[in-house]
Amino acid sequence: MTLRRSSFPSLLAVVSCTMTLLGGLASPTACAAAEPITIVEPQIAEPLEHLAAREIRRYLYLRTGQLAPIATGVQLPPGASIVVGRKDHSTIQALDEQLRQSISTLKPQQYVLRTVTLDSGPRVLAVVGGDAVGTLYGAYRLAERLGVRFYLHGDVVPDEKIDPVLPSLDERGEALFETRGIQPFHDFPEGPDWWNTDDYKAILAQLPKLRMNFIGLHTYPEGGVGPEPTVWIGLKEDVNPDGTVRFSSQSSYEHTLRAAWGNTAKKTSDFSFGTAQLFEQDAYGPDVMQDATSRSQTPAERNAVFNRTGKMLREAFEFAHSLGVRTCVGTETPLIIPALVKDRIKSRGRDPNDPNLVREVYEGMFERIAKAYPLDYYWFWTPEGWTWGNPKEEEVQATVADLMAAIEAARNVKSPFVLATCGWVLGPPKDRALFDNLLPKEMPMSCINRNVGFAPVEAGFARIQGRPRWAIPWLEDDPGLTIPQLWVGRMRRDAADALAYGCSGLLGIHWRTRILGPNVSALAKAAWDQKSWNPDFGKAAAVPDPKRMEGREGGNIAAFSDAIADTEHDALYQTVAYGMAAYRLKVPKGTYTVRLQFCEPHYGEAGKRVFGVTLQGRKAIDKLDVFAAVGKDRALDYTFPGVEVETGLLEIRFDGIVEFPCIAAFTVEGGGIVRKINCGGPATEGYEADLV
Repeated sequence: MTLRRSSFPSLLAVVSCTMTLLGGLASPTACAAAEPITIVEPQIAEPLEHLAAREIRRYLYLRTGQLAPIATGVQLPPGASIVVGRKDHSTIQALDEQLRQSISTLKPQQYVLRTVTLDSGPRVLAVVGGDAVGTLYGAYRLAERLGVRFYLHGDVVPDEKIDPVLPSLDERGEALFETRGIQPFHDFPEGPDWWNTDDYKAILAQLPKLRMNFIGLHTYPEGGVGPEPTVWIGLKEDVNPDGTVRFSSQSSYEHTLRAAWGNTAKKTSDFSFGTAQLFEQDAYGPDVMQDATSRSQTPAERNAVFNRTGKMLREAFEFAHSLGVRTCVGTETPLIIPALVKDRIKSRGRDPNDPNLVREVYEGMFERIAKAYPLDYYWFWTPEGWTWGNPKEEEVQATVADLMAAIEAARNVKSPFVLATCGWVLGPPKDRALFDNLLPKEMPMSCINRNVGFAPVEAGFARIQGRPRWAIPWLEDDPGLTIPQLWVGRMRRDAADALAYGCSGLLGIHWRTRILGPNVSALAKAAWDQKSWNPDFGKAAAVPDPKRMEGREGGNIAAFSDAIADTEHDALYQTVAYGMAAYRLKVPKGTYTVRLQFCEPHYGEAGKRVFGVTLQGRKAIDKLDVFAAVGKDRALDYTFPGVEVETGLLEIRFDGIVEFPCIAAFTVEGGGIVRKINCGGPATEGYEADLV
């Protein structure tokens, strides 16, 4: 893409002299006579360092018409040069003492652009990265300083050439968000439904230019318009060693014979005004759907769709990894197993409603992904109905149970990717940050903004601690896919909020590409620098805690039949609650004695379950390993007198360190008040039934 040539050549000459290579930031000496420039790359360079050098040559040529030679080695050529590479290369280390000190603190993905004058006279522009990816970012930032602009759909290079003069630069690039990227959403033909392998690669090639490093995909389940073929669902015995599959459900991306989301199914041969002649077949869609657009696909067609999609994603994701871009796919939670897969499970004598079956299906899904295409993250999308509805506790618990089954499955098959959450909301309405207390801390948590992007970034991000947090503003909303959507201001607002809430990731959900150029650019730049327009830059947002109510916060329950030693009340210790974040109990203001009753009913060795406990915000137990203390199936009680309650609510909070916290029962006594709770079980022996 090029810009229209200005009709004011004399004015352009003045602008060219004052702006030259620096987009208005040049020094007064930048209008010196043109000079030959040599690009120097390391003698032993990583692939991305080679790419960085060649991209600098390409954009330098596009802007100046000079095709600069690339030299390799430790000796600098005479005259002006651009030295490219990681901070640890000897050629860069030898340039300048101040430069060496500056680049010594560069971290991965960071870069420095600095022009220095050597003692021998020549001027050198150093493009230095903390790693190879940072070096590539530096190269593309230099292209921007030459006047080039980058978007998802391609580059914009001004028509007017500039003189080949080495610019005077002193810039350090440090991202505000560790994870930066896009979330192209499947469901409409305007989006990735119609992307083929080359389309993915074209978009992915733009991400490092935007200094982005992430792409994540969502998969609709069966029902409505799904299932989509991004993620295959089934048992691992139906997966071949190469990641292809032997049995599949029906699946589809958008095509012209599918009526979904308000689109009308129509043969391309019935298109009007001669447009039918543009199409080879009656169904137009992505390559993976070729000859498989029937509503009743044959078994071979069903497998072919998933296998083609797997091949497409393997090629796309391998390309992404070669550019330092992380990849992610995922499904909605709780998992919906397609009807055909359920029938196959029944035919093998299994019960599709067996709670253990979900874990086995996740194991099959994860093993297939590991064999089919490279992946960094797998995310679970929370129910869309939680955006506007108030789910029942059993619905929340069903989601928690599904997540726990997936976590166990990933652990069982040693999945090479990290699990994460995403969705239309961060968590249920009663506490959007609920999952932070239940899920392993290595799992990132993320969500898109509500109300198709008109709502601000979820404030619950501010209450999440100790894990990656990714905010996902809407680059556009799907009701408006037929019109331009100019949301540059909103992109900045959402990026500022995400930073204030402590998010470590900033992604953008979208369908289209070219028409979103201003929005994409604004979001990408806001991930690196906000000082010039964010008046609250550097200030953390204060978010009040949600209203606390009596009950158990999250978790699951389990019952066991083994006899319990060291107690005469076996029933209390044979039922447990596990994986919960807290218990809260309504009691009047006063001083209480709290007794916590534990048992290890599952593990048979130390180190398998370790957790901490706080009472009213004070650490009560640091690292409790019940098995290490007393062994399996033995009662272990802790009593804490003098627990002060000021607000009418006593809170027992659990901090998972290894696996999920687990408690059998607890009692609270004081001031004539006695409350006894049988965690995970019914009312018995003077104890109330578990709280929900």
